[in-house]
Formats: sequence, C-alpha cells, structure tokens
Amino acid sequence: MKKLILFIALFAGFSCNDGDLDISSFEFQDEVNICGTTQYTLYRLSTDEQREALIVTLTDQQIRKDEDLVVPVSVTENGSFTVTYRLFDDKLTDSYFCSAVPPVEPTVLKDWRGVSGTIVVENEPVYDEDGETITGWKHYVVLVDVVLQVDDQELKLDETFLFGTAETGPAS
Repeated sequence: MKKLILFIALFAGFSCNDGDLDISSFEFQDEVNICGTTQYTLYRLSTDEQREALIVTLTDQQIRKDEDLVVPVSVTENGSFTVTYRLFDDKLTDSYFCSAVPPVEPTVLKDWRGVSGTIVVENEPVYDEDGETITGWKHYVVLVDVVLQVDDQELKLDETFLFGTAETGPAS
C-alpha cells in the first residue's frame, strides 16, 4: 500500500506542471457582450468574480448585417482579428471594453495573446413574426485551434471552442 501511495504521489508531482499559469477558472458566463460598429469587441466574463475575460476582435467584414454568411479569418497577434485572454486584479465592467479610451483600472495581471488559429463567424438574420422583416442578426463565433501565448507560456483552447453568440440590430 505504501508503494502505491508513493507511486501516486510521484506521478502527480511529475505529471502536473502547469508552467505557473495564473488562470483561475477559465469558466465564462454564457452571455457574449459586443461593442462597436465597424470594429467589434466581443467578450465573455468569468463566472468567478468577473476578473477574467476572453476577448475576440473582429471587423464589419465578419460581423455582417447584410448577408447570411460564414466568414473564417486567421487569428493575428496585433491585427484586426485577435483572441485575448486577460486576468485582472479586480472585477470588470462593460466600460472597460466599450469606452473609446479604456480605463486604467482594473489592472491587467496576465495578457495571453492569440498567435495562431481561426475565428469562424456565422451570420444569421433574425426575422419578425411575418417571416420577412429582419429585426436583427445573430453572430455565432467559434474558435478553431487557437493558441494563446504570454512570455514563454502557451495555452491551447479546445480544438473547436464555441465562443458564443452575439446579437446586433438590423443594418442601418
């Protein structure tokens, strides 16, 4: 019995190196929030204290309000199509994401940037009861093979990670 306990302890000690990751839960609310009109920021907040955010940035070429269309784009580190995971020192509010100039607080503790992968957006019209009048749009966002990095640490999301569904109004 002592050998079994020693084996389990050694195995656990050698097999669970997370590289000192500071990811506390990686569990997010179902709601996808969205800000923007031509450049879009989509984000989900963590269920635990709202100190974590998974953020996707896209343009009006992906968040379409004129075509029932599926649009895939490659993740870039600092371009128009990004995936970011951030860990903060305090609770987040919508003003952090939806302000022209983001507030300086809460402070970002870790900033994981997407370095590869694909963002797939499926745009679907939402119709009024008459079945003909478009009252809004649903945008289904899926992350495929996304890899995030900070310093020398790497985080791979599930092969196909359902980011969620964002909703926008009708085209102007």
